[in-house]
Amino acid sequence: MADSGTVRHVIADSDVVDEALRRAAVAARREYVRAGLSMPVWRSGRLVWIEPTELEQYEADGHTATRGHDGAKGKDAI
Repeated sequence: MADSGTVRHVIADSDVVDEALRRAAVAARREYVRAGLSMPVWRSGRLVWIEPTELEQYEADGHTATRGHDGAKGKDAI
């Protein structure tokens, strides 16, 4: 187990946290697509369900953030 000093250091480095969240979002989208399920996302202040085909297209377009996420950069994200 990591000591608390290491954990505090990692959390303090927002770039590391942002990258971990980005990778988790990509992995989650791929799992929803693989399972053929719609994915729940927060968009414009409400919960919406995104079809697997839209998730696939989003990744094919080279996007990596999540649409509706306030910290998402660039184009709309899923």
